[in-house]
Amino acid sequence: MKNIIVLLFLLVGVIHPALAQNEASSELNGFIQAIKNVHYLAKLKVTKVEVTAQNDGLEKQVFFAEVLDTYKGESHKNINYEMLVEQGEDVVFNSTPVYVALCLDSAGNYYWPGTGSEFKPSTAIDVWLAENKEKLMGIVSVADWCK
Repeated sequence: MKNIIVLLFLLVGVIHPALAQNEASSELNGFIQAIKNVHYLAKLKVTKVEVTAQNDGLEKQVFFAEVLDTYKGESHKNINYEMLVEQGEDVVFNSTPVYVALCLDSAGNYYWPGTGSEFKPSTAIDVWLAENKEKLMGIVSVADWCK
């Protein structure tokens, strides 16, 4: 019985890091895809959200944020961006810094391209950004998520 318990602990010890590494790899791949498909990428701290009802059953949520670091696109100290959601949908934000990938319209306004555009800081993303920051500023995006 004791041997079985020891064996289970060893098995969990081997499998758990492999699962965590796979999750980090998947998250990093999603992050890199976002970079390729938008105009702007920054680490932000959201400070306020304003909600306005639209006539078409949607709500416009305008997020205001302090820019902690810009990785792609024009640098700003503060930024705001719009998100269209169904009326009554909860406003989800807190002041924890996040990486946000945004699109830029023809009037120069930033907007949320959709799910898969916000990333919590993680070791995998932080290390990748540290190694690739210089390259990011020069990347010309196809901005497929922005059409």
